[in-house]
Amino acid sequence: MSKQIRFIRISILSIGLILLINSAYSQGGFDNPTRALYVFDLAKYIDYGTGFADSSTFKIGVLVGEYNLVEEMANLAKTRNRIQDKPVSVAGFRNIESMTHLQVLYVNKNAGFNLDRIKAKIAGKQTMLITEGYEFRESMMNFIVVEGKPRFDINEEYIKQERMVVSQSLLFTAIKTKEDWQNLFDLASKEIEVQKETIKQQLETIDFQKQEILKQKALLDSLDKEIITKEKILNEKQKVLDRQFVQINKQQGEISVQKQTIVIQQKEVQIQKDTLARQKKNINIQLARIDNQLQKISDQDSKIKMQLEAIEKQKLILCFVLFALLLVSILGYYIYRGYKIKKEANIKLEEKNRTISLQKEEIEKQRDLAAAQRDQIAYQKKHITDSIMYALRIQKALIPSLELFSDKLEHFVLFKPMAIVSGDFYWVSSQENLQVIISADCTGHGVPGAFMSMLGVTMLNEIVNGKHILMPDQIIENLRQGIIKSLNQVAEEDSIKDGMDIAVCVVDFDNSILWYAGANNPLYLVRGEELTHYRADKMPVAIHYKMAPFTLHKIELQKGDAFYIFSDGYSDQFGGPKQKKFMSMQLKETLVAMAGKPMLQQGERLNEIFEEWRGDNPQVDDVTLIGVRY
Repeated sequence: MSKQIRFIRISILSIGLILLINSAYSQGGFDNPTRALYVFDLAKYIDYGTGFADSSTFKIGVLVGEYNLVEEMANLAKTRNRIQDKPVSVAGFRNIESMTHLQVLYVNKNAGFNLDRIKAKIAGKQTMLITEGYEFRESMMNFIVVEGKPRFDINEEYIKQERMVVSQSLLFTAIKTKEDWQNLFDLASKEIEVQKETIKQQLETIDFQKQEILKQKALLDSLDKEIITKEKILNEKQKVLDRQFVQINKQQGEISVQKQTIVIQQKEVQIQKDTLARQKKNINIQLARIDNQLQKISDQDSKIKMQLEAIEKQKLILCFVLFALLLVSILGYYIYRGYKIKKEANIKLEEKNRTISLQKEEIEKQRDLAAAQRDQIAYQKKHITDSIMYALRIQKALIPSLELFSDKLEHFVLFKPMAIVSGDFYWVSSQENLQVIISADCTGHGVPGAFMSMLGVTMLNEIVNGKHILMPDQIIENLRQGIIKSLNQVAEEDSIKDGMDIAVCVVDFDNSILWYAGANNPLYLVRGEELTHYRADKMPVAIHYKMAPFTLHKIELQKGDAFYIFSDGYSDQFGGPKQKKFMSMQLKETLVAMAGKPMLQQGERLNEIFEEWRGDNPQVDDVTLIGVRY
C-alpha cells in the first residue's frame, strides 16, 4: 500500500514538472526569464542535507560573464521570495575564487569556466550544481535546449556523494541514457547552426541598410554645403553693400562741402550785383550831365571855338566813360553767365542727391529681402526634410519585412529610392504552400510616388492577406479596380492617370510551378546560361483605353532556376563612357553572366555595377530589382 501511495505522489510531481516545462516553452523558448523560473522551481525538489537547517537564507548563485540572468533571478525573487521556507537571495560571481557558500549554483558552458575547478570549489559544501550545455552527467543537473524546449539529465551518484537527495519526480522526468542525450545534443547543435546562419544573413542585411543610410547622409551633407556656399555669397553681397554705404556717406560729405562753397559764391555774386547797381547809377548821373552839356553846347554854338579846349577835355571824359560802360557791360555778362552756370550746377547737384537717396533705400530693401529669403529657405528646407523623413518611417512600416520570404527560396532585394522616399515598392507574403512576391513602380517618385506606393501596399494586404486572392492576374485586376475607385478615375482620352506598373509572382512549392502576370513590368527566367523573357501586358494598373484581362503565365520550375522582377529605374539610368541609358539588353547579359553566384552576392554586384555606371550622374528614377532562386 505504501509503495502505491509513493508511486502516486511521484506521478503527480512528474505531471507538475511536465506542465512546468510546457508552460516555459509556451512563453517563447528557453530565455533568461525561463531559466530563472526553472532554477527556482527545481530548487524546491532537492534535500540539501542536515546542514541546510542552520542556513538563514536560501542562496542562489550564477557564475557567468554577463549579469542578465542575475537580474532576471533578482526580479523573480521579489515575487517568489521563499524556497523551502527560507528567504531567497541571488548573487552573481565573475570568477570562481569569489564564490561563497550556496544552495544552488548555475553555470552556462558559454561562459567558458573550468568545470573541474568549480566542482573542487563546491566539494563538501552541499551545493546543487546546475549547468547548461555540458556533456551527459558531467555535473549534478545539466540542461540542453532543443527547439526552444529545455531537457535535462541528473547525476544521482554525484548528488549522493555530496550528501544531498534529489526527488524521485525529477529523476522520473530526466533523460535516462547517454544515447538519448547525444541525440538531443545533435538536434540542439543543428538548431544553433541554423540560428548562426540566420544571424549572419540579418547582419548582411543590416550592413546593406547602413550603406544606404550613409549614402543618404552624404546627400544631406552635399545639401548643407550648397547652403553654406549660398550663405557665403550673401555675405559677399552684404560686404559690397557696406562698401557702397561708405562711399555714399563720403559723397554726402563732398556734397555738403560743395553746398558751402556755392553759398559763399552766391554771397560774392550778390556783392558784385550791388557794386554793378551803384556803377549803373553813377553812369546814369553822368549821362544826365552829358545831356545837359550837349544842350549847353547847342545853345552856346557861338562859343564853340572859344571852348574847344574844354570840349576836347569833355570828349576825353566821354571816351573814358564809354570805355568804363563797356567794361561794366562785359563784367555784367560774365557775372550773369557764372550765375547761370552755378544755378544749373545746383539743379544737377539736387538731382544727384535725390538719385543717391533712392539708391540707398533700394539697397536697404534688397538687403532686407535677401536676409528674409535666406531665413525662409532654411526654415522650408528643415520643415520639408523633417516631413519627408517622417514619411519614410511610415513607408518602411507599411512595406512587409523580408523575413516573410520562405526559407526554401534564396533571394535578394535591391531597393534604391531616388529621393528619401520611393515611388517603387516590393511586397511579399506566405500563404500556406504559396509564396507571393511583387515588385511595383508607381506614377512619379519622391513624396507623390510614396503616397501611391502606400496605397498599393494597403490594397495588397487586403487583397492577398484579407480576401486570400492568390492568382497573379486576379491580384492585379483587383488592385486595378481598387485604384480606379480610390482615385475616382474616369475614362477620358488624353488625360494622365495615376497608377502603377507591377510584376506579380506566386511560387507553388507543392507543384514546382511559378505563376506570373505583369502590367508593363516583365519577368526574366535564367536557366543554366539561357534567359527567357516573359512579357507583361502593355497597360498600367489604372484606368486605360485598353482594359483587357491580364495574361496569366504558367512556368514549370526546375531546381536552380532563377527569376527576376524589377522596375525600369535600373535600365533607364544614364551613365557609362558615352552617357547613355543602361538598357534592358545589357541588364539581361549581366544577369546571365552572374547566374552561378549566390543571390546575395548577385544583389551586391548589381548594386556595384549600377553605381559604377551612374558615376557622377544623378539617379534618374527609383530602382527596385528582386532576384529569387528556386
